Amino acid sequence: MADTVVPSQPVELKGRNVYVSSPSGLRPAKETTFREWVVANQIGISMTTLAMLLALHNLYPSLRPYTQPFFQLSYYNESSNSYVQGWNDVYFVISAAIALTGIRAIAIEWFLQPLARACGLKRKQSLRLAEQGWQAMYYSFIWGVGLYLWKTSHYWGDFAAMWSQWPARPLSGLMKWYLLVELAFLVQQIFVIHVEERRKDHVQMLSHHIITSALLSSAYIYAMYNVSNVVLCLMDIVDFLLPSAKILKYSKFETACNVGFGLFMGTWFITRHIIYPMVCWSVYYDLPRELTYGCYTGSTSEFISAETPNAFAYMLGPYFSLDNPICFNPTLKWMFLSLLLILEVLSIVWFSMIVRVAYGVVCGGNAEDTRSDEEDEAEVEGQTPSRVPAHLAAKDGAPADPLETGNAPGLGRRRSNGTASVRARGRGRVPFDPSDRKALLGRIGCEKPT
Repeated sequence: MADTVVPSQPVELKGRNVYVSSPSGLRPAKETTFREWVVANQIGISMTTLAMLLALHNLYPSLRPYTQPFFQLSYYNESSNSYVQGWNDVYFVISAAIALTGIRAIAIEWFLQPLARACGLKRKQSLRLAEQGWQAMYYSFIWGVGLYLWKTSHYWGDFAAMWSQWPARPLSGLMKWYLLVELAFLVQQIFVIHVEERRKDHVQMLSHHIITSALLSSAYIYAMYNVSNVVLCLMDIVDFLLPSAKILKYSKFETACNVGFGLFMGTWFITRHIIYPMVCWSVYYDLPRELTYGCYTGSTSEFISAETPNAFAYMLGPYFSLDNPICFNPTLKWMFLSLLLILEVLSIVWFSMIVRVAYGVVCGGNAEDTRSDEEDEAEVEGQTPSRVPAHLAAKDGAPADPLETGNAPGLGRRRSNGTASVRARGRGRVPFDPSDRKALLGRIGCEKPT
């Protein structure tokens, strides 16, 4: 008699291994997208790429002329103890962007987020705190470097002096490293906002990063290191104070958070709407008076001619070779100034949003986060079967809870007071309106933690 073959699993369960349970029954498991895979493997991708480059550099000496630019600054002049620009700087920017991606992921996943979870924060809040922690760490360091370069320079306190040495190409090793790392961080930020959860101001942030990258790279090629240093310092201090205030908010230090938010607003207004326009005015007024329009030799910075070619091709000459003439005229001045003014317009738009938040705080209301991503505030995975969200209850025919459907007594009064969500009797918080989002800037100082 033949042996009876026993199926490895009940017949009725066959084919269900690709399904997951949900309040409405079994549904197909969600496949991991390429974007999600990249986000989940940022550390491995970054470290593997750098390790491969480092292995090639150490194991194959014949390849070192090609791999060395990834790991150290290029175009060093030993006689003057200075550097100049060149195409090999692109490789340093690429490797720095990859390294920053890995360092950011390590800081968030291995240190900051576990620390936030250990302090009792939920998953979304711990991730937000970790992201802000990384921003605060980076900007505090890079702003300190930039401020040191500015404070020890000849143009400290004198914007007109920013143009006095143009078009001298040599720059110190620290200044070159600083500018290239700042450019690498902008490139890395463009990558981050595309692979991670998209926020409502995605277009504005993308525009800001692209314009800033184009402005910084062009200023670097055209030897405008001084003004680049000043502008970056004015921008970076604000980008340090904002995540610091958010960290205080997530940590539930409300008084310190409110103080930090006030300091952030004041610093933003002073640096971006008082000092920064002074820099723009210096481009308009001081630049034509401190330097002579015309063309200079690329290698020695000697004046060649007051006439510049009529074609736009002369603008691209410095990008291709250091030996090509470098020219400057009113057209280039206005192009440079226009990009600076576009950044100022973006800053004004964002500051108007911040002022609305501050006004809502003073008036005791809540503000909506126009920068938040699309996730709800609820964490529905901890709900009991008897406490089903309203949108699932309506779908499955289960009775909806009045708190979840918005029919609870007194709910209209809460809405009139500006409350954006109500707390269900189960675990988590369920929004009653699909447009409900976290408050702008993480509701800094807008409400006390519950």
